Amino acid sequence: MSRRGYWLSEDASRRLEGIVERIEEKASVAIDPSELEGVHERLNVREVLADLPEGFSEDDFVGVVKLAMLTECATDSYAAVFYEGARDYNAPWLGRFTERTWVPDEYTHTAPFKSMLLSVGFEEAELDREIRQVLDKTYVHSCGKTPVELTTFGILQEFLTDHWHGLIAKMLKNRAPHAASLATRVKRRETLHYIWYKEMTAAQIEENPELLHLVAATGASFNMPGVSLTPEYQLRALEWMPTMGANLDRNSREIVRHLFDIAGNTQRAGEMLLEVAALRGMTLGKVSAERAKAVLDRLGGRGYTLLGEAVLECVGLPIPAEIQARADARLAGGVPTIGALQERLRGMLRTSIARRIDLSSLSKA
Repeated sequence: MSRRGYWLSEDASRRLEGIVERIEEKASVAIDPSELEGVHERLNVREVLADLPEGFSEDDFVGVVKLAMLTECATDSYAAVFYEGARDYNAPWLGRFTERTWVPDEYTHTAPFKSMLLSVGFEEAELDREIRQVLDKTYVHSCGKTPVELTTFGILQEFLTDHWHGLIAKMLKNRAPHAASLATRVKRRETLHYIWYKEMTAAQIEENPELLHLVAATGASFNMPGVSLTPEYQLRALEWMPTMGANLDRNSREIVRHLFDIAGNTQRAGEMLLEVAALRGMTLGKVSAERAKAVLDRLGGRGYTLLGEAVLECVGLPIPAEIQARADARLAGGVPTIGALQERLRGMLRTSIARRIDLSSLSKA
């Protein structure tokens, strides 16, 4: 099945079917809808308004919760894109996962945030009208639609949604613990989702490493769905996040860790991450990523391996054991070998590169 650069063997497809089957065995929904009947009367979310962070208004808080509610309500719009990719690229495993696991789970994610807004004092008819307005919009998917692009999109979207719901839970915890627990339960489902998408993506890359350029393209073009569906709230998310306690640098490092795991080794990771950086117009110190990519393309694999090691150092992951072992090599009597000296020089260069890498923009989607 080869179209526009996407190809997997039948064995790989069977493996992905097996992954989806295992997921189905463990899958459940986040919240039973019956739990939420009349729950808004007990959530006490209005109490949170008296304890907001300095510089964070009631309108800001409402916008944060509405962003969660309105992006979660558009499950069918997102699913349609995944069904299309599964059909066009003969990936029944992706369609099956979407239909049997992801969609039923996501259907339960809107109501908790709607209940929070009812607790604040909104009329249900008003919230339902806003939900219908979002459902009537056309969702603009920012990335490609091959299965590997869709599962990579799933990693990024679910990871950032997981973090958003966690920030909401943190704001609710002191004054509205029941509401915080609902947000946390939805958050934990999003955690599972990005872990599942990561497993599916890694399986595709393991079978066909050439698909990494599609992962890079997704990382470069990714936008949260709210950009097209609820821009009045999504485009303020970065403004709100620091006051809510977000750490954008840490988020970016976590995203890089996930992408690194998918790549499978330092050379491929370095090549993929530099392609993402070049496509996004990022820089390495004073050098554009695009120019650095042109240089490393001429140098070949070793240059990308060094860059991959620098990224590992930048995000705080351990350097592979075999590389560290080379650096620690000694002759009898403790005299370093020439190879050991070369590895230490390489380590110094790696650290110098790592200090020039700015990953913060990766989470600004």
